[in-house]
Amino acid sequence: MPKTAAVGLAAALLSLALASPAVARPDVVDESVLVPALSGSFAPWSCHLTPHGTVCAGERRLHYDWTLDDEPGCDVPVYNRRTEQRHQIRYYDQDNLNDFRRFRTHDIDEYALTDDGPATVSIRTDVRWTEDFAVPGDDATLSYVADGVHWKIQGANGAIVYMVVGRMVTPYGGDTTFTGHVTQDGVTTRYVDASFDDFFDEDWFFSTICEVATGAR
Repeated sequence: MPKTAAVGLAAALLSLALASPAVARPDVVDESVLVPALSGSFAPWSCHLTPHGTVCAGERRLHYDWTLDDEPGCDVPVYNRRTEQRHQIRYYDQDNLNDFRRFRTHDIDEYALTDDGPATVSIRTDVRWTEDFAVPGDDATLSYVADGVHWKIQGANGAIVYMVVGRMVTPYGGDTTFTGHVTQDGVTTRYVDASFDDFFDEDWFFSTICEVATGAR
């Protein structure tokens, strides 16, 4: 091609490009239209578009100082310190309605007899779970499936006095069931589709926290 022709073609293409209307980037997400709104405690979120809708990922890291805690109901004052590490992925459909979520969590509750520690007992949770919507966008219609270590009570000496490992299922409008193993005072019991009250005794749970925290156990 002659040089003058090549220059003319390049100039024509440049003019066409400059005259073309600007096209929005296909991966830009308007977070304000997502329903339900993204949780501020997981900000900043990272969102991108897929052929099926918007996907957003966020992370939350919280650490609380020692505070007096009356919930266990111990005979002496106990103090609690909580740490949360959670990661969440939300899947929105093409109508910007959230219809599925994935979580993973690593939470630690520690108890002490003084307001500056050290911890004499800890409760750890390491779980992955999903939330599915019966009605997309409506948080009141969620069902849950959670897998992992739901509770592990451990004394300062490293001894494990209670541990719940397995799967919990809470269907929308239904009751929670559990399939897995519960180790309590050295005895492990296997459960299949057990109701919550069958494997979890709240009175025993909190009294055990008190006993380990105070050194009575």
